[in-house]
Amino acid sequence: MFSSPQKKGLWASMLLLPGLTYAQTPADSVYALQPIVVTATRSEVTLAEVPRSLRVITRQDIALTPANDLTDIAKKTAGLHVIQYPNLSSGIGIRGFRPQFSGLNQRTLLLIDGRPAGATNLSTISLNGVERIEVLKGPASALYGSQAMGGVINVITRRSQGTPQGSAYVEYGSFKTLQAGLQTGGNLTKQLDYDLSFAYFQRANDYKIGKNNWLRNAFDFRNAVKHYANQPDVEVDDRTGDGQTRPYTQLSYYTGALRLGYQLSSKWRLDVRGETFQARNVQSPGDIAYGITESSSKDVERASGEVALSGNLGAHQPSLKVFTADESNTNYTLNVSGKPVVPYRSNRTANAWTGVQVKDVWTLGQHSLVVGYDYLKASTKGRRWSDLTTERAPTQPNYALISSAFYAQANLKWGKLTLQPGLRFDQITFDVQATPLLTTYQPGKKTNPFLSPSLAAGYEILPSVRIKASVGRAFVTPDAYNVAGYSEARTTTGKIAVTSGNPDLKNESSWSQDVGISFEENGFYVNATYFATQVKDQIARVVTDVNEPLGNGDVIVSRTRFVNAADSHMNGLEVEAGYGKEGVWKVYATLTSMFEAKEVILGKNDSRSSRDIANVARNLVSYGAEYSPIKNVRMRLTGRYVGSRKDIDYTDAKNPEITYAPFMVLDAVAMYSFQQKHRLTLSVSNLTDENYYEKRGYNLPGRTVSLRYTLAF
Repeated sequence: MFSSPQKKGLWASMLLLPGLTYAQTPADSVYALQPIVVTATRSEVTLAEVPRSLRVITRQDIALTPANDLTDIAKKTAGLHVIQYPNLSSGIGIRGFRPQFSGLNQRTLLLIDGRPAGATNLSTISLNGVERIEVLKGPASALYGSQAMGGVINVITRRSQGTPQGSAYVEYGSFKTLQAGLQTGGNLTKQLDYDLSFAYFQRANDYKIGKNNWLRNAFDFRNAVKHYANQPDVEVDDRTGDGQTRPYTQLSYYTGALRLGYQLSSKWRLDVRGETFQARNVQSPGDIAYGITESSSKDVERASGEVALSGNLGAHQPSLKVFTADESNTNYTLNVSGKPVVPYRSNRTANAWTGVQVKDVWTLGQHSLVVGYDYLKASTKGRRWSDLTTERAPTQPNYALISSAFYAQANLKWGKLTLQPGLRFDQITFDVQATPLLTTYQPGKKTNPFLSPSLAAGYEILPSVRIKASVGRAFVTPDAYNVAGYSEARTTTGKIAVTSGNPDLKNESSWSQDVGISFEENGFYVNATYFATQVKDQIARVVTDVNEPLGNGDVIVSRTRFVNAADSHMNGLEVEAGYGKEGVWKVYATLTSMFEAKEVILGKNDSRSSRDIANVARNLVSYGAEYSPIKNVRMRLTGRYVGSRKDIDYTDAKNPEITYAPFMVLDAVAMYSFQQKHRLTLSVSNLTDENYYEKRGYNLPGRTVSLRYTLAF
């Protein structure tokens, strides 16, 4: 039913610009004065030497792309699947894995400077003070352990040295949005250097949903489709809310970071870094289907700190990093049964991470070997309230995931051939803890091992042609209570539902393969990568009806268990291409096309069915054009096309599967620098004023215009 609009949108995204490229690929040396050095493989190598699918989002991309946080910049530049709400909640998925925005067990690993970020929600990661963002696509558990199934996002912060310098900015735009911030860094003394960043954001008015919808109307992206089990499909008008002001969408937060580095000697240095994110009274309108009767608010906090000791001892580069992080979300109820009530704290979730990383990079001529040890403890605790004063049991027990791992990866180079074999061994302990008010769960522990091998290879066929391939095993741990938990829920009539953990539960695991070819010459480049992933041992929740009378007259009526019974299959194609003249102009685009993204679902009494993986677009296209007519003027037009996606419509009592309509969004930025220290930046997000959403029911802002003044010092 969507074939015609899908094809129209896909072709339109290709035709809106005269050429294709991606801003950061191995071909980016066309536009950069220095080869790009990356660290996502746990050692410093040039981007061209990495035989994996790795993309870099640079400071220039961040400056020329309207983006408030990590999710915004990643979805607009890296071809990722996204879930995004207007209330500081978002997450991403890579290569067909469903995007996630909460929970300890995600399928994409988020790092800051190579260590776990201590964040489950990408909306809390500010772009201020960021040097670059590395997006590694494909399995990386051989390097990083759990979660790195779809890939890794590694946010690299600035490490300034030399004469102190920096910049400060103030910005004002639509919906009375005020932004201000600064970043500065350099040497305070010969041995002591620093980096400091701060950012403030306030949207004082509720935003308006898009109204004009030039692209939606031109390509007929008007209808979603509901798929019922026992009745015909039904088209749903997706124009709901056109031009409306969406109540409860005001927002404010601040974030800051400080790093101090000290050169202990010619061979050793010490770095200490801390950061914080604070957002109070974050408003959420709820699903647009319910108007404002499900509006709520929340407080979001995140903080982290690390101490890193690094050395340079000839052929060895040892390092030690100790880190800690925590984040919390406190939700407030404003409505009950659709009616306003006195606001009260209804739920709080707190996550915490502590860890140690020990590593040595051993250089052996042209080759290198990375060996290391990682320790990580990640824990979560929850509390709930039924009114202003009454606390009740949380929905799940407090638990921790504790991993201890040894790993090794080699970077071997023989002329035109590069090989990267890797291996990691993890021991994971699942620890279900005693939880206040949740007496139905019993504490318990269980330890599981996991081995993650990988191999990547690249070969230069010609000076301008290179092929690459990789294969790897990845995994994600179950929730601890799936392994070691036990609970009983009893009704007043004596009927009991039993839920028990499975101590024999395996880690969800995957095997992924990709193969690609790239060409680069005279300012033009193109590369294509085919990828395939097979996931097995997915954790399924199986409910079985039983009739087990007990001696006291109660009856067990159901038993819920967790089993390794589901699986999924994803495969597709990534294509990137571009052309340009250094410092003057370039045009670029990237396509991610999913040929298959299916998962097996287990239902009641072991029934099985197959469905499309939710929130994964069949086609994603990012494209743009950049032009600098004179030295102090730079302009960029960017666009993003998102094809149809599947989801479950929980606003319908029958909970049908629903196919989202495709959408397309354009952004524009113009930057003017003058008198060396001053810069004006005009940004227009959603240029054609589209009514669109990343998660249906949570429509995002329409056209947004802002002007930023930046002073360099």
